[in-house]
Amino acid sequence: MAADIVFLNGTVVPIDDTITRETPEAVAVTGRFITRVGERSDIQDDIGPDTRVVDLDGRALLPGLNDNHTHPMSYGESLGQIDASPDAAPTLAALQAAFASGTARATSSGGWLLARGYDDTRLDIHRHPTRQELDVVTGNQPAFLVRACGHLGVANTAALRLAGVTSITEDPTGGQIDRNAHGDATGLLRERAMGLVRAVIPEVSKDEIKDHLRAAGRRFLADGITSVGEASIRTSIEFAAYEELAQAGELPMRVFTMMLIDDTLDDLAAIGLRTGFGDDWLRIGPAKVFQDGSGGGRTAAMSVDYRNDPGNRGITIYDQAGLDDRFRRAQAAGFQLAAHAIGDHAIAMILTAYERAQAAHPRPDARPRIEHCGMCTPDILDRMVSLGAIAVPQPAFVHYLGDSYIENFTPEQLALSYPSRSWFDAGIVSVGSSDVPVVPCHPWTNIRAAVTRLTSDGQTMSPEQRVTLSEALRMFTMNGAYASFEEERKGAIRVGQLADLIVVDRDPYTVAAVELHTIRNHMTVIDGRVVFEA
Repeated sequence: MAADIVFLNGTVVPIDDTITRETPEAVAVTGRFITRVGERSDIQDDIGPDTRVVDLDGRALLPGLNDNHTHPMSYGESLGQIDASPDAAPTLAALQAAFASGTARATSSGGWLLARGYDDTRLDIHRHPTRQELDVVTGNQPAFLVRACGHLGVANTAALRLAGVTSITEDPTGGQIDRNAHGDATGLLRERAMGLVRAVIPEVSKDEIKDHLRAAGRRFLADGITSVGEASIRTSIEFAAYEELAQAGELPMRVFTMMLIDDTLDDLAAIGLRTGFGDDWLRIGPAKVFQDGSGGGRTAAMSVDYRNDPGNRGITIYDQAGLDDRFRRAQAAGFQLAAHAIGDHAIAMILTAYERAQAAHPRPDARPRIEHCGMCTPDILDRMVSLGAIAVPQPAFVHYLGDSYIENFTPEQLALSYPSRSWFDAGIVSVGSSDVPVVPCHPWTNIRAAVTRLTSDGQTMSPEQRVTLSEALRMFTMNGAYASFEEERKGAIRVGQLADLIVVDRDPYTVAAVELHTIRNHMTVIDGRVVFEA
């Protein structure tokens, strides 16, 4: 039977332990699957009159990349919001100008001015903006500015008024309203305090969510990302948007979903749905909680004070009893376990809850996940090994946020911050992801950061945690598939696996480590179909 697509005359990087990188010369795809991997002469008989022959012409063929922790709904939405990132708005004046010029966008946001991406450590004022500084350019129009990490936001006076936030409003559990010396809100809201404002922003419709997913998917496919983890499903409308796109054959990339325990577990468990339900395009993943905030925003829950913020150890969302209860129920219902945890205190609490859930409801090969897993300790590493826990970091945090980490944490803490080398050496599965829109999803910037540990300002953050290029590529391919129990279906160029493939402009093994971010994607194939071509 003739193949549908054949790739010849380039470098094949299979990410397959059963063969060496140098062995394959050509790959054939028939239907949805890879049907032959070998020498060019082996493939010749697969070429028929209707076979598309892709001459790699010295380029490289790799498995489709897996960005295992993303927020596609938020990412797609952010593409239509005011860009407050450091590149677009490096100064307070530029930030104010962005709001001033963004008035037209408010029409589609129910009259709100919404922006995302600022980083106080990279603003010229080196602090968070205040509500009064937003008021200057927004007036009585409600505005909300979300920090890059997504765990802090600044509301203007009009937004705080609509949310009913006054000088006597109490901090919500797991959140904080920042106040000035007179007790008045400065506009900065941390963690769950952001919900006070988000509750009065008009809800996004299901059709709008679908548009956001299409927009995000176009970016993913252009970057060679064929599989993603959706890190936060809260409502039936959100899941329905994914399901309807999948049923219509319009879901751009493969997705597995993380279901937030407080919002979805009881309903899913009641009808017997659990991790693994679905198909190759859309699959239910772990049951998840958010346990703390961000390292750059100093809300990650630490066991000691932040070195540049005495008295602050971050924010924990749940107490230990609350975590134990949630994960016991999720484990009993058949879910993989997952938690956002960045600070060492938060990670330790999550591991305790995982250990207790496994003891109460033992399950082989449970593969519990720690999303981010930022600030580790030797004890944390030992406990992860014992549990078979998976680390799901974002190497690109080192590039985009590493300078703020160097500012916030001690050298001793940084030595085991997002410690990829230590994970690999200990046999802990480390999985690559971006957390987009927290940072951009460009995968080769991510891979460069894993290999070099260079920050955007050229500093080196814990260089002893560098990994090899082969290990970094594995993080974004086979390890990502393992994290969703799909390693037999995708993640390598191997006969029988799904035909998710990318063509990049150069063999990455010929590129200097500091130049890896310059690699560009030329073609993306998913399910045996070319879905992007430069």
